[in-house]
Amino acid sequence: MSSHQCPYCPKAPPTAQGLSSHLAQSQRCKEKLAAFYRAEDLLNVNNDEDVEMGDQPMYAPNDPDSDLESDPDVELDPPRVIPIAESNLSGDEGPADLNTHSRRASVEEVEDEDDGDDARYIEDYAGAGLPHAERCQSNFKRHFNNQREAGDAPWAPFESEDEWELARWLMTSGVSQKQMEEFLKLNKIKKGADPSFHNVRALLKRIDALPGGPDWTCTSFRVQGDVVDANGALKTEDVELWHRNPVECIKELMGNPAFKGKQFYAPKRVYRNADGTNRDWWWFMQMELPDGVTIAPVIVSSDKTQLTRFAGDKQAWPVPLIDVGTNGVDMQCADGFIRTIYPILASYIADYPEQCLVACCKESACPRCIVNPKEHGARLFSDSRDPGITIRVLGEKADGENPPEFDDHSLRAINPFWADLPHCNIFTSMTPDILHQLHKGVFKDHISSWATEATEGGEGEVDACFQCMSPHPSLRHFKRGISLTTQWTGTEHKNMEKVFLTVLAGATDPAVIRAVRGILDFIYYAHFETHTDESLGLLDAAWLTFHDNKHIFEDLEIRKHFNISKLHNIKHYIDVIRSHGTADGFNTEGTERLHIDLAKMGYKATNKKEFIKQMTIWLRRQESIQRFCLYLQWAVPGYTAEISKNGSEVDKDEEEDEEEDEEEDDVNRVAAGDEVVESYTVAKKPALHNVSVTSIHLTSFINTERLVGDIALSAASVFDLYKQVGFVLPPIPEVTSKPTPDVIHAVRAVPAMITSQGIKQAVPGRFSTVLVQESPSIVAGGPLSGLRVAQVWVIFKLPAEFGQYNHPLAYVHWYTPLRPTPNDLDTNMFTISRSSHNHRQRASVIPVAKIIWSCHLAPKFGRKMPDTWTSSTVLDDATNFFINPYLRHHDFFLL
Repeated sequence: MSSHQCPYCPKAPPTAQGLSSHLAQSQRCKEKLAAFYRAEDLLNVNNDEDVEMGDQPMYAPNDPDSDLESDPDVELDPPRVIPIAESNLSGDEGPADLNTHSRRASVEEVEDEDDGDDARYIEDYAGAGLPHAERCQSNFKRHFNNQREAGDAPWAPFESEDEWELARWLMTSGVSQKQMEEFLKLNKIKKGADPSFHNVRALLKRIDALPGGPDWTCTSFRVQGDVVDANGALKTEDVELWHRNPVECIKELMGNPAFKGKQFYAPKRVYRNADGTNRDWWWFMQMELPDGVTIAPVIVSSDKTQLTRFAGDKQAWPVPLIDVGTNGVDMQCADGFIRTIYPILASYIADYPEQCLVACCKESACPRCIVNPKEHGARLFSDSRDPGITIRVLGEKADGENPPEFDDHSLRAINPFWADLPHCNIFTSMTPDILHQLHKGVFKDHISSWATEATEGGEGEVDACFQCMSPHPSLRHFKRGISLTTQWTGTEHKNMEKVFLTVLAGATDPAVIRAVRGILDFIYYAHFETHTDESLGLLDAAWLTFHDNKHIFEDLEIRKHFNISKLHNIKHYIDVIRSHGTADGFNTEGTERLHIDLAKMGYKATNKKEFIKQMTIWLRRQESIQRFCLYLQWAVPGYTAEISKNGSEVDKDEEEDEEEDEEEDDVNRVAAGDEVVESYTVAKKPALHNVSVTSIHLTSFINTERLVGDIALSAASVFDLYKQVGFVLPPIPEVTSKPTPDVIHAVRAVPAMITSQGIKQAVPGRFSTVLVQESPSIVAGGPLSGLRVAQVWVIFKLPAEFGQYNHPLAYVHWYTPLRPTPNDLDTNMFTISRSSHNHRQRASVIPVAKIIWSCHLAPKFGRKMPDTWTSSTVLDDATNFFINPYLRHHDFFLL
């Protein structure tokens, strides 16, 4: 038997790392290994004096004096698959001998957990991320031991769990210190809850006593601007720079026990086919470093943010400062080992102007390559910028020389902060910015305005189509159109993109439609969370579709050229995705969200005097609270705590969509052949009772299902109706790793009425359009095989007197069947119309379990939309529709 033979299957990978990957990827073997540890180690942990408890909480309410020492090899809750580097499963002698591994890669074929016929090929970088021989205690374990020696409970410096929870809520709820003071002075709090802190000062003193992270430091200096004062001299200004040691921040993250089992210390490649290719940044960077070391890829971001919402000019500008040694730093890792870590700048997230600033080039140029898009066009691709050449040229320019490369490379005289960073190529670290480059840049600033100008009827017709667009819960309705909107957000851009192509269809030149489709497809493919060679090929094809049709804007004299930096920059997306990973991980939407959580909320908590200093104190306290929550989850079995969003307002649109009477019931599941149909939820109690519904075709359903009831259906029969049914769209690796909620509505319209409180506006009806599994799917028929579109009019449960049926039913109107491929070539969309027989709408009753998910039908407006159409009636007024693939990324992937 091979020294790396899997003990649970015939697999025998050539290396220990290969066996580790196999045990982590094979669901069957992983479960068997977990069962082994539960049976052999965990169940006997309290009966064997030689077995030590893991780096997991030793404290329990019934055993506060336990003196067992920590051994991170064993996890108590939950059991885990122990990597080869941490166990002797493969016969290795332990961490001390791991340094003898040579640097080489191993390839292992692993069955995909979701599909046994699909294989993934795992390539491990052997010899990277090797731990030192010595072990160490985590920060959590050290703090726990200190508390035990002092005789304190885990909640110290607070007297009880309830007191800690009160303090946590006060600090994270977003209330001001003045409001906290008023709250703590209430008699009900002082005499009822009676916390040990009766004012804000005492509360903050306890918060500051919590274990903290890296300290903040202030550096003051004077800068000279380019504004001349009354005496003709350049004005100077004193600046405060608040900063923390980035290496200490990285140590804090690497050693946090909460990340145990979630950190990877060596690069790994995963392929869908055996001859897969990749150009991973981490993999090639590892080849340039000594054997055994670990790379900590550092992602930094900088962006100026406005702190005041309405008036004032208070600003903060988070700026990264990275300074690490060339020989790496020994750091404690979450698994209890010490490794030599090389923190290396991997990605710099910023909008386009800041990318150019960091790259020391003009904004007319590309921060990644030498080509100047404004001179040579957006489609060209040139040689990558070289850090060494750039530093040399900038140095010569600073010495008074005039090197030709300074102008050839479109440089500007800036002293680069990255000049001395080891192993750093700042130009390849410039990662895609979907928000500013695609949503706000290419689409909003360029393609949408060009296409609107190219549309017959211009802005007026486009606005009318947006106002009349058919509704969907996932779609924003632009009641005033789009031309009058002045302050656009990223969310508005995305909602505009969802329907923009259907607005243009039939109202402009086909080349305009194809050019817009190319841009939209590129944006949606760029959002993928997992990419393959096939999806990257489609991403490139979408980019080429735009360039093959962009001439129409020149033909229509809308544009004279396309020498635009943001158009050129998207050519780099494919290479960056191959080297650094999917673009969604570098989107500035994430950092702009942090502006609210960390900068704006911090500023709001200050008294506006020396606000930067106060913001750092506020940040330190928020981090201490979150860190202490993680510690308590580690130290106290069963403890959970949710960190609030610092008083962030709830989205009112989402709040309004909640139905008061929609209480979730048990999730129902129904089997269709060998496949499990997705779950659905309905209210515990129907919204409407004893409703007479004479038009539903229920008799044929009862006969088809061979249901036997006590009475026959008649015009006097009544039913209990539901307003909606909830579904969950399953995770799709390429689109999202999380389930997505989906709601199907069947709500009748409510007319306007005069009440004692005034006029109550009319509410239009909502009858969702859905994809239904009408017939069994056929693999050769594609992903839409067996599916058909219908509109849900009634959701009800069959009364027991008509027969026993366990699932709710839906009365639906059918649309024409789908063709195997999209039948509108310019939009590449499926088109359908209402299905009829003898001039009557085709309708039937179906189980709601046959509904796959909701879909959006966009009307075919044509060159001129009828004036009588409205958003609430357009599904009845229009005759032909597009099945909109841009509604959600789920729909885009399927359609």
